[in-house]
Amino acid sequence: MTKQVAPFACGYDCGNGAVKLKISGHGHDFDYVRFPSYYHDVSKCTGDHQGQSKVSYLTAPANNKIAKKLEGLTWVAGDDATVFDVRSQVFENRTDGKVQLSLPLFLSGIAQLPVRRKHWEFRLVASIHDAEVYGEKLAQSLEGKHVVTINNQNTTIVIHVVKIFDEGFIFKPSGDSNTTVLDIGNGTTIITRFNSQGNVIWRSIPYRFGVQHLYKKIDEHPMLRAIGLDRDIDLIRKSVENSDDGKIIYGSGINARNITVAYKEALKEWSTTHLKESIATVDKYQLSGDRVIIVGGGACLPFLDKNFEKKQYIFNKQAPFMNVKKLHEYATNNLETEVIGE
Repeated sequence: MTKQVAPFACGYDCGNGAVKLKISGHGHDFDYVRFPSYYHDVSKCTGDHQGQSKVSYLTAPANNKIAKKLEGLTWVAGDDATVFDVRSQVFENRTDGKVQLSLPLFLSGIAQLPVRRKHWEFRLVASIHDAEVYGEKLAQSLEGKHVVTINNQNTTIVIHVVKIFDEGFIFKPSGDSNTTVLDIGNGTTIITRFNSQGNVIWRSIPYRFGVQHLYKKIDEHPMLRAIGLDRDIDLIRKSVENSDDGKIIYGSGINARNITVAYKEALKEWSTTHLKESIATVDKYQLSGDRVIIVGGGACLPFLDKNFEKKQYIFNKQAPFMNVKKLHEYATNNLETEVIGE
């Protein structure tokens, strides 16, 4: 660790759909940071874009190949990137998209914190959908001393990667029975089974589908196609996440459209095509006496959440943050078992 600088503890979940950060230290316990996993290079128009997520990368660690590629670039992330018709997203990249974009998205997350510092140092714990394949590469992409410009101030950000977990592996639920956790993410869905002490006894290979595939089905629905070529999957995401009393409203103002019918039909097709197999697996374990806990962004999908309730699955409105919550606990050396549904 850098001398005389105590590190902030950081849990980092770079999801296919959203970046989630939980950071504490130096008397601060910041709220969760969450934003869409979009990235856009604005190096050629740096004076035109003043988004809060804006980062200019100056100097990379000598042995960090991914960071070296960022030298001299300026980018924005999340909602700041949605104003551009063309933008990079973790989901749209190759299977190592998280490895390629985790560092710039993390730095944009730091730019959005309510505190400004010339020097940040982090004890970071992160996760990825397949740590055996991508964990070491993810750690290498984040590790080291990064010199950037944030809010017109040169800032040094030092990252010490403590550990990279498989997504959901760190959850550690305890109780009187085994627990099966179904993590419905944006690009992958993963099942992890724990014994009553919170130890992993089985884990599925990540299913290559998630909520993003639902959004694409909605986008392809005739009702959405009729809107025209300017329809936007990110606007579909916002309409679903901000649904009110089961109504899915696409856009705002006088041109807003009620797309609830399209959503319901796409949800049914998506559930039958993709979710059916994973639900059958967790139902098998539930029949054996397991509690079934739903986490990830898919836990709170309108109408689908009601079906989960009927099946007596356990979930709450904090489901999208459960993974990063546990990563942060590990970073603070305070990992606790989750007693849920007792």
